[in-house]
Amino acid sequence: MTVQSVAVPSQPAAPSDMAAPSDLAAPSDLAAPSRLASSQLTAVSRTVAKLGRDPSENEDRAAACAERGRFAVADGASTSARPEVWSRLLVDAYVRESVDPLAADVLPGLRARWWAEVNRPGLPWYAQAKLQSGADASFLGLSVDVANRLWTATCVGDSCVFHLSAGLTRVAGPVERSTDFTRFAQLVGSRGESLPLPVVLSGTFHPGDVFVLATDALAQFLLRAGENRGWMPPPGWLAQTAARFTRLVAAYRHHGCLVNDDTMICVVQT
Repeated sequence: MTVQSVAVPSQPAAPSDMAAPSDLAAPSDLAAPSRLASSQLTAVSRTVAKLGRDPSENEDRAAACAERGRFAVADGASTSARPEVWSRLLVDAYVRESVDPLAADVLPGLRARWWAEVNRPGLPWYAQAKLQSGADASFLGLSVDVANRLWTATCVGDSCVFHLSAGLTRVAGPVERSTDFTRFAQLVGSRGESLPLPVVLSGTFHPGDVFVLATDALAQFLLRAGENRGWMPPPGWLAQTAARFTRLVAAYRHHGCLVNDDTMICVVQT
């Protein structure tokens, strides 16, 4: 598989006060998530479905294994067929099976598994017809090597990784500006034979640094917050509990700060 490597600036933006509606204001002094030991990783994932949709209709998926240092999110395209199944297969392959789901010797098998899972007897003709076009999803996999203090992110589409150090954004990508999101982002497809061309981001990190994996709606919101305010809402605060994340997503949507889309965050504390 051909891989496209991208160098991203490491110079952080200067912090500044962030004005926000009173119900969204972030605390100024936040303790880092508790850890068993300084050499270990912790991770927490939270998600909220589109407004008006049942949680079972959420097409974003995440998987995390702190012991192996592997984390992933995928965002299924709503216009495709059974994207939630495809998203799950991609993140599970990366995290639970410790393989690259985009590799030439892995992706065809995942495509076959998707088809076997969704192509059930008795489906109406229109559902069968839609399955022929397949499912599509963005994909982001993060590998963190604690021993060598190295990280690598493999990205297809507009789900983004943020590397935060001392509260400042050191790296954000593969989308680097909030205005660069498009309806036509590259996706990983469950049908056909083509292989996606991932963007690979990598770097070093220090103990205490935080990585954030976010699907497109939240990634755009976080980038815009950094551009407009100089810093983003603290990820540990956003994802502290499922109830808080749900409440904040609803509030940000209400204030027009966050697009109404399935919203996923995975926060990795080193």
